[in-house]
This record gives sequence, structure tokens and C-alpha cells, in this order.
Amino acid sequence: MDLLRDIEQAYAGFAPRHQHHDDLAGGVIVYTMNNLGGACIFFTSAYYNTPDSMARPDRAQLFSTYSSLLHQLRRGLPRRFHSTLDALIPQVPILFDESWPLVPHHVDLLENNIHVDKITGRMLGICDWRGAEVGPFGISLGGLETMLGVRTTSGDFWRYHPNFEELEHLFWDRLFYYLGGERGVSDVDKERIRVARLVGLFLANGFQNGVAATEESEDLRFLGAVVLR
Repeated sequence: MDLLRDIEQAYAGFAPRHQHHDDLAGGVIVYTMNNLGGACIFFTSAYYNTPDSMARPDRAQLFSTYSSLLHQLRRGLPRRFHSTLDALIPQVPILFDESWPLVPHHVDLLENNIHVDKITGRMLGICDWRGAEVGPFGISLGGLETMLGVRTTSGDFWRYHPNFEELEHLFWDRLFYYLGGERGVSDVDKERIRVARLVGLFLANGFQNGVAATEESEDLRFLGAVVLR
């Protein structure tokens, strides 16, 4: 529940309020959350609002974990991903600089977890924070793809909307504005965000039952469609 409280503050207005009710046998915790009606500000909210009191993992240990997982993917994923991982892995240390915030992030930003106003299309809130983790800001930015396309039952298992490039450009323009204001975001921080997004996509979609995904994996086909385009 402590992490849920931190999430409520980090994503104020976007995360539901959770209330503890009981503890059942076997360590099952019973809690309720209010209904959310019905994205740039959502993603940037944690950058500014994550409470200082939130427990954070050791940066060196977290870097070691990320590095180990990415090297595991480099060894196990199909060859077409190798050049991307070869370029990505040496850049991972920039995510663990003391100046870059560690924030709670959603690990499952699928369309059924994103609530929007059906008339205006405005995002109202995000639900299902059960598996939330703390990591470098930007790791969950791969969730943007959920808003730019739809999953299909054939081909690459993913199809972008016809105007996705326009929407994508608008998203990044607004994200950098909300992060940096009129002065903008430095090239170093833009690179950190790019690296964090790719790391998040690989970690979320590159594994299947704890090992590198195979060609039969729908998540792997999605990963290829969004990182190799």
C-alpha cells in the first residue's frame, strides 16, 4: 500500500485512490479503488511529483539488473534485434545518473488500462497499478505506442493509425514542453528519454516466461514493429 500511496501522489489526478480494507489468509490484501470516468501530462507528472519519501532501489543494483536482462535478450532474441541492442546497451548507464529521477512507472499500459473521455478523447486516468515498479523516468514511455496503433491478428501483430506520425510528433513536442517549459529539454535529457523508452519496450516485450521470446511470441512481433520501423 505504501507504493500505491506514492503512485497516487506521483500521478495525482490520473491514478485511482486506493483504500485498504482487510488482510486475508495467505497474505491476500483486500483494497478498493474509486472508479475512473469514461498524455503527456500523465507521463511528466511523476518527473515532478514523485514524493521524496518514496523508497528507491539502489541505482547501482538496478543498473546491474537492467544490464543483465538486456544482455540476456542480446544473446537470445533473433538476429534482427542485435544491432539495436548493441547500440542501446552501452547507453544504459546514462539512466542511472544521480540527476535523473527514479519514479514509479506502470508496466502494463495496454488500452484497457487507459481510461479516456469517449466524447473528447481526453485521457482521464490509468488503472491496474498492481505490478508498478520504480525505475528511471521514461521507462514506461513505450506505452505511447498503445495510443498510436492497434493490435492485429496477422502480419506484425501491430498496425499504426494512418495519422500516427502527426500524433507522435505532437506527443513528443508537448512532452518536452511540459518537462522543460519554454527553455526546452537538453539534448542529453532527450537522449535519456529515448534510451529509457527503448529499454522499457525491450524489457516489457522481449521475454516469454523468463527467457528471450521466440518468433511465435506476439509480444516479440509487436516489439519488432515498434522498435525496428
